[in-house]
Formats: sequence, structure tokens, C-alpha cells
Amino acid sequence: MSDRATGFPFLSLQDWVAFLDEQGDLRRNPREMSLKGDFGLVSKGIAENNGPAVLHENVVGYPDWRICSEILTTPQRQAWAMGLPLENLGPNITEVLRSGERRKPTVVAGGPCKEVKFLGDDIDLTDIPIPYAGVFENPPYFSSAISVIKDLESDWYNLAIRRCQLKGQRKLNELVLMNQHEGQIFRKYVWANKPMPIALVVGADPLFYLLSVTPAAAKESEWDFWAAFTGEPLKVVKCETNDLFVPATAEIVIEGMIDPVEREFEGPFSEFPGYYSGCYDAVKVRVNAVTMRTNPIYYYLYMGREPNEGINMMHVMSSAVTTAQLQALVPEVKDVNMISTWAFTTAVSIDKRAVKDGIVEKVAMAMKAVKGGTNVKNLLIFDDNIDVRNLGEVLWAFSVKFQPARDIFMFRKCITSALDPSCPSLGYGPGVTSVAVYDCTEPGPPHDEPYRREVALPPLSNTALAVLKDMGLTVSPRSHAAVQFEGE
Repeated sequence: MSDRATGFPFLSLQDWVAFLDEQGDLRRNPREMSLKGDFGLVSKGIAENNGPAVLHENVVGYPDWRICSEILTTPQRQAWAMGLPLENLGPNITEVLRSGERRKPTVVAGGPCKEVKFLGDDIDLTDIPIPYAGVFENPPYFSSAISVIKDLESDWYNLAIRRCQLKGQRKLNELVLMNQHEGQIFRKYVWANKPMPIALVVGADPLFYLLSVTPAAAKESEWDFWAAFTGEPLKVVKCETNDLFVPATAEIVIEGMIDPVEREFEGPFSEFPGYYSGCYDAVKVRVNAVTMRTNPIYYYLYMGREPNEGINMMHVMSSAVTTAQLQALVPEVKDVNMISTWAFTTAVSIDKRAVKDGIVEKVAMAMKAVKGGTNVKNLLIFDDNIDVRNLGEVLWAFSVKFQPARDIFMFRKCITSALDPSCPSLGYGPGVTSVAVYDCTEPGPPHDEPYRREVALPPLSNTALAVLKDMGLTVSPRSHAAVQFEGE
């Protein structure tokens, strides 16, 4: 399509960094950067200001390494990465995920990720520069590692960014949560008393990263959607020490096995809800191989309290895929916007013409049934004359259309993320939440008299539009009435 960025599809992180540099949307940082304390604040500051991506070129103690960050923080960078126009980005992603042609990856003989190989006792993970995110993290975490695993009974591959704590030259701990797809797959290996092969990809093309935070349905392999966006399948190579496949152009690949029984103390970590997580008995990854490019770029993904790059990536992809998942169950759904904290607070719009009786309840139950709605605990439902991607409209409609005594109901026990700090530590335990549903739709007759008075907006004025154009400004059609004063 004509809106695609020159060079799309971007086949590697190296290609992506070069493209952002050409666009003037990347800054090269020559200052010395310490792994302990310097990287997190730079990333946080960039995310808070929608700043450029950054390539750190002077890492203390690692003279041959570069570290990039904030490469997918802004909507513009996300749009470039997917080959889509920035305008109407969310609905366009939904359409690709729903209708684009999925294709399984193509296996190739080799690739840049095989240029350097370390096997067995030659492996030393401390040779890789791993920034600390917070003062209570010790040892540090691979925060951008994409877990690649395969179902024991089928050809289903699951991709997801996971936190992996460094525990030794050849050892990592990974937090596997049993209510996620990775946990469901791992459970089968536990039941069979078999170790689970795993590959951790640290640094890959930007679309691969966006797909890895997409809450696809069970049995859907996220990397099959790579072709839906690009028109060609992802190229993958076989691992050195197990039968898994990984992107051929990856920066770093860590191959290992997860014992079905062994666990080890892990945590705390600067997690996405904005608090340090608790400590866990996490699975142990025994590393058997590390392969990488000759001059790899390490990708650092800051988490912690939003805004941050990881949350921004998740919000755009989860909103899009959850729209498609909900529409399959409730056709009246028009749009979904994950507003905050990995979908903890989410807004949905429905067809204003829909029959009101029961529709809000139906949407709420469907939301908790689909994969994209797992983390939702505050669900706001609006008519589709409200743009749920516009926070100003959402807050206004919530303020004037929601009546607390009438328009709220709850589900007492639902599955959610075990990392939500508000979940009870006693009783039901982490991973179980209550869900509040806020009905912000306009009531039907005879209770709709206040809403038939029309929203107070200025009339359409061609003169006003011309003045705004002279000032370099535009306004949404939602900002004015559809009619002009007589004679205008």
C-alpha cells in the first residue's frame, strides 16, 4: 500500500534501527552508560514525552556492544513497523488480523543469528550487557526476551515477551504463569515429566515484537500473522540444540531446556502494573547454546509504571485483536481501546442502534471469555458516537452518561493477571479478581429525554474551517454540529 514506509517489511532489528535513523526518529547517545541505573530513566523519559528511539553506543564494560530502546514506543513507529497508515491505525490492524492471509514460517538453511555460536561450557551469559531496570532488581533481567515454545501435542508455537532473570553463566529463571498460553503448554510437559525446549529471542524485527504481545487465541501461532502484514512468510532457522525454530535475522538466540520439576527463587521485577512484583518459585532454564550476529544490538525494553514502551506496544495490539475476538461473539461491538495497565481498564463502543436490553451484559461476559480480555477488570461500555480512543471523550461520556446507582454491576470472581497488586494475597489469591462493568450508554425511551436535546457543539462553519486551516489546525467532524446556521 502507498502508506507503507520505504524498506517495509523490515527484516531485522538492524534494518529497523537504520530506518529510524534515516527518518530522524532515532538519537545516537555517545555518553557513557552504566548498566546499573542509567538506562531505565532514559527510557522512562522518552516514553513520557513520546520522544525518539535511542541507540546507546558507549556501554561501560562492554565496548563492542550497542543497546537500543524505545524503538516501538510511539504510534508512528508502530505504524511504520506494520506497514500501515497512522490514521485509523487500530481499525486497520484489526482488519489485517481478521482478514489477512496467515502463512506458516519458511525454514531456511542459515541466517545472521548463526554468525557466532557458543555451546556448552563456552557459554557465559554475563558477556551480554543486561541493564538493570530498578534498584531492587538483583541480578538483572532480560526484559525483551521473546519466549518461543512449541506445544507437546501439536505444531502450535507460542510467542510472548517474558521476564528472564540472570542466575549464572548458563542459567536463567523465567516466570511462567499457568493461566497464560505458555503455562498451558508447559503444564503438558510437566504432566508428561519431560523437559520443555525453549528459545529466547533477544532482538528481532519490529513486527515480530508487536506480534509477540498480541493475545492470539489458543492454537494460533502469532508468527503466522507476520505474512498477513507483509505478504510473505517469516524466515526461520532451526536451533542448534533442540528442534525449535527462530527468526533467521535475530540478534541473539538463547537455547535451553526447562526442567518440569525444578524451581528457584526469582524476583522482584519492575512489572507492568507499576510496582515491583513479588518473588516466585520460578522455572529454571538450563542454557545449552547461544547464537548471535557478529555485531549484535541488545534490545532493552523498560517496564515498570506506564507510560513505557512495553505497555504502548501491548495496548495497540491487544485493542486490535480483542476487537476482532469480541466482534466474532457480539457483532454490535464497534471498537475496543485498552486504556491503561495492560488492559486493566478498557473501553468498548457498541452500535448505538443496538437493542439495549442485555447487550451490555453480553459484551461484558464476552470480554472475559476471549483471550484479549483476560486482564480486564474495569470495563467501560459506550455507544459508538463516543470515540473510545479519545480519552477526553471517554471521560466526558463517563461523567454525563453514567449513573452509579443504576449503571454498574460486577462479576465477583474472574481470572486475571497474577501480577495485579490489588488482587488479594489471602482468600482467592493472586490471579483472581472482581470485574466492574460501567454502562455508559444512553438509556432508551422513556428515560432518554435529556439526551434528545443534542450535544452542545458549535455549528459547521466553512469560514471557521478556513481560519483553522490558516493556523495549521484541523478539527474532527465530532467537534462541530452537522448543520450550519441558515445562510452560512
